[in-house]
Amino acid sequence: MEENMEKKDEKEMTLEEVFARLEEITKKLESPQTTLEESFALYKEGSALLKKADERISLVDRQVKEIAEDGSTTDFQ
Repeated sequence: MEENMEKKDEKEMTLEEVFARLEEITKKLESPQTTLEESFALYKEGSALLKKADERISLVDRQVKEIAEDGSTTDFQ
């Protein structure tokens, strides 16, 4: 499963997949077998995933606020 998530484009990943990948990255970073070079690559990947997740969560938050304000829905995509 981990290999599939590494190959899957960030834009195609669901939030659940992003969080699962972030957990995998965290475990690898905590491992003493992970080299310094691997750690840097994992940190970079994790930072990018975290940014994408934050953007998606912010979008959903705005959508919920919009719905709450006037009762209608708006597609922000």
